[in-house]
Amino acid sequence: MLIFACCARNNPKADPILQGTITSYNEFGAAMLSFTEADMSAAGFTLGDVISISLDSRQLTMPYYDGFYTRNGEFLCVAYPTYPSICFTANNTGLPEEYIGLEDFPVTVKLEKKGGCIDVQKALSMKYTNVRTDYPQLSDAAFANARAVSAGRIGPGKLYRSSSPFSNEIGRSAYVSEFLAKEKVKSVLNLTDTQEKMQGYDMPAYSTTLWNSGNVILCPLKADPTADSYNDALIEALKELPSHPAPYLVHCTEGKDRTGYVCALLEGLCGASYEEIVADYLLTYYNYFDKTPQKDSDVCNALVSLRLNTCLMHYAGVSDESKLPEVNYSVAFSSYLFSHGMNQAQLNALIQALE
Repeated sequence: MLIFACCARNNPKADPILQGTITSYNEFGAAMLSFTEADMSAAGFTLGDVISISLDSRQLTMPYYDGFYTRNGEFLCVAYPTYPSICFTANNTGLPEEYIGLEDFPVTVKLEKKGGCIDVQKALSMKYTNVRTDYPQLSDAAFANARAVSAGRIGPGKLYRSSSPFSNEIGRSAYVSEFLAKEKVKSVLNLTDTQEKMQGYDMPAYSTTLWNSGNVILCPLKADPTADSYNDALIEALKELPSHPAPYLVHCTEGKDRTGYVCALLEGLCGASYEEIVADYLLTYYNYFDKTPQKDSDVCNALVSLRLNTCLMHYAGVSDESKLPEVNYSVAFSSYLFSHGMNQAQLNALIQALE
C-alpha cells in the first residue's frame, strides 16, 4: 500500500519523495514496491532520473528507467511495462541476500539528480506489442523472433532460436510452433520454464508434440551469464544436449536476453567471429523494436555494450571491452567450459551436434 507521496504536487520546488513498502519478490529476485509508475509521476519523478532508495539506514543510489538498462549486478528502479508496480533490483542478478525477505519493509524513494540518466533512457526505451498486425513488415517467423542460427561452423538446419513455443505470455507461441514444425525441430533447450509451469500451459499442437517427446531440457535461468548458478545449470544442460536429436531450439520468453547469451556461447564455440555474434544478437531488436545498426547505431552500440559484451567478456576472460573483436572465441569459450566442469569428450560431442 502507498503510504505517502510528497508535497511536490503542491510545492514545485520540493524534491520528490515517495514512501511505501516492499510488497513481494518476483521469480528473478526483484523487490516489488507498493507504488506504480503513475504514483512516481504524481510525486514528481520522471524516467531517466537518478534516485535513492532508503531502507532504514541503508541507502542506495540508482537510475529510474522503464527497462533494464544497466550492466549486470547494478542497482536500478524499474517501471517495467508488464509489471504491476515499480520494481527495485540488481540487473539480471536479483537483489543481494541482505535485501531479500523484507516484505512489508518501509521504503523511501528520493530524487538525487533530475534527468541524470535521461540519455540512456531515451536511447534504450523501447516497447513492443503482442499484436501481429502491428508488424506488417515482418514474416510470422520474425514476429515470433524465430530464426536459424548459422554463425561460425554451425551447420544448416542444426540450431534455431525463438521466443517461447510453450507459453503465450507475449502472444507468439503459435507462430513459434508453426515455425518449429516447418523446420522439423526435434529438441528444445528451454531457458525459462519449470516442470510446474510447463504443466500449466495450453500449448500449440507442435509444441505439445515436442514436450511429449521427452526432448525438452528444462534449464530455467536468470539473465545473468556471469553468475555461478547460471553457468552450473547451463553447462549441465549443454552436456545433455547432444544426447537428444537435432535440430535444436534455444528459447526463453522473448528469445532476447537468456537466449541471446546462450546462442552467443554456442556460436563462439563453433568459431563465430565477434561481428557474427553481434549481428545475430541485434536481429532480435529489429524483430521487436525495428532497430538496426544502420539507422540506430547509438541504440545498438549501447545494447551491445551494456548486455552482450558483458557476457562475452565473462566467457572469454577479457577485461578490456575493446579487445573483444580480436578474441578467438572457439578457444576462449572452450577454456571456460573446461574450467567449469565440461571435459573434452563432452565438448566434442556438443560441437559435433551443432556442426
